[in-house]
Amino acid sequence: MIGGGTARERVSPIVCRPSARHALRFLLLVGWLAAAGLAPALAQQTAPAATPPVGAATAGTTGTPPAAIDPNAKQLQGVEAALAAAKQKQAALAAVAAALTRETADLQASLVQRAAAIQAAERELSQIEATLATLEESRRAKALELADKRRALLGSLAALERLAMASPGAALVDEDPLDIARGSLLLRYAVPELQRRAGLLAGEIAQMDALGREIEGRRAHAQGVEAALQQDRQQVTELLKRKADLQRQTAAQASAAQTRSEKLAAQAKDLRDLLDKLASEKPQTPAISRPANVRPFPTQPASLFPPVSGQLVGRFGAPDPAAGSTAKGILLQTRPGATVVAPFDGQVLFRGPFRSYGEILIIQHDGGYHSLLAGLARSDAVVGQWVLAGEPVGVMGPSQDGNPKLYMELRHDGHPIDPVPWLGKSDSKVE
Repeated sequence: MIGGGTARERVSPIVCRPSARHALRFLLLVGWLAAAGLAPALAQQTAPAATPPVGAATAGTTGTPPAAIDPNAKQLQGVEAALAAAKQKQAALAAVAAALTRETADLQASLVQRAAAIQAAERELSQIEATLATLEESRRAKALELADKRRALLGSLAALERLAMASPGAALVDEDPLDIARGSLLLRYAVPELQRRAGLLAGEIAQMDALGREIEGRRAHAQGVEAALQQDRQQVTELLKRKADLQRQTAAQASAAQTRSEKLAAQAKDLRDLLDKLASEKPQTPAISRPANVRPFPTQPASLFPPVSGQLVGRFGAPDPAAGSTAKGILLQTRPGATVVAPFDGQVLFRGPFRSYGEILIIQHDGGYHSLLAGLARSDAVVGQWVLAGEPVGVMGPSQDGNPKLYMELRHDGHPIDPVPWLGKSDSKVE
């Protein structure tokens, strides 16, 4: 037929197209997985689907062969498998992170407990040493007093011995009878007095012996306390190592934060300038997550931990001739190698040497509070690390010109305030 054809030739061929429902689900999953960072896994597990060419004739039938599988359905199965694997991995990582968090919290609690025992032992040793110094001084004074009394008693006994050894006949010829009578009377009263003094001297000698035994006993006790102190310090060292191992996952961001803080410290003119720079600088790496056991800064004084056990030798606001102003912090004289702890919960903002202050630590607390500790021989904290009140963060150095001194500042919104009332002590000691 002209201009036409057979009816079979005018019928459009049947085209096999993918299911619209499967295609929509596939596109939505691809978009979601790309946002979740799983697009690479999807790319590895899925392959481009082949679309039959338009106009292709069917293989003699208008239905899909029973053995044929929709390619998009196969791709969807791969995507769902990848998603399930990712969820399992995420759950496993979350479980590991939770376990690490719990173990870190347990370690921090142990560190606080050990540090408290160390500071108690340091206080006891200081008290024992002060008592021993007093006892030694008393023994020296008593020894000098006994030496004088012994010499006087020996002189009197020598005089009596000479009188006793004199011949009665020679005395009657050579001596005046009145002198002989006087001598006899002197002996009658002198001998009991000398006996009394000899008894007192014997009692004082016994007191000296008891004093010596007390000194030796206190020295032995001090050695036992010192041995326990060294054991506690070794345990703290091991706990700190374990804690550092648990926090290795934060090493990269902590290192970046440390580098950033050191750079700011080099640019800062003084501590106030350093705190301002640290507060205004935005971190270049994600912040270490805040533990759940970190508390807000207290609103009442006498709530902070003394950073060391020692003597208050420099007060806030006292004249500071070296700086040409008044002191913005306090000085605590402590034992050589004393343990330094965090005054309260917070995050380490800075650690390292700073100008004439030596090794310093700056801990940031809630509410715009900062504590600054300077003069440490070694700091064990890491920038970005969260610490608890009483947790050890460093140690003092050895004795050089007297016992070492720790400098402490407490600041609120950058302004220094007196730390002593917050430490709960207003007398000459902070313990």
